[in-house]
Amino acid sequence: MIPAWFSKIRTEAVTPLDPAKTGQTLSALVAREDIADASRVLWDQGYHLEDLSACDVTEGFVVKYHFAHWVEAGRITLRVGVPHDDAAIPTISEVFPGADWHERECHDFHGVVFTGHPNLSALLLPDDDTPPPLVKTDAARKSRTDVMPLEYLVDSDVPPEAGKTEKKTTAPATEAAAG
Repeated sequence: MIPAWFSKIRTEAVTPLDPAKTGQTLSALVAREDIADASRVLWDQGYHLEDLSACDVTEGFVVKYHFAHWVEAGRITLRVGVPHDDAAIPTISEVFPGADWHERECHDFHGVVFTGHPNLSALLLPDDDTPPPLVKTDAARKSRTDVMPLEYLVDSDVPPEAGKTEKKTTAPATEAAAG
């Protein structure tokens, strides 16, 4: 079930998950321009950022943000896709200061730029380490649907007045959509 407060988050798709099977309650696709606002909603609901990571796929990078609640059970994953030639996402470090190092690590290893980050300097690698070591060759990349099958995403029940996009995919929710 998707909690009513989740309607404040603009999503492209959202999947309710079985926490007993996946360890998560929700997985959602969010446009890059909406990630900071989505993070603020989660902050306001008592969530904290556990981690973020990136996956290099044919279509670009998929950056995954894992959030957990301080008191209640329920992990939420937000995913943002960006193309290789414009791999930039607004920072969430203003909302979650702990995102600072996660974003810097992602920048080190994948080259994803977190716009507005206060100090996007190298964290673990030398400043001149190019290309980033986890950027794959075109031949080594898999499609996003191989990594995160779209048939496992279901429509968000975010009302249109909350700004839901028109992108729609429907299918049963399973643990395959999990983080």
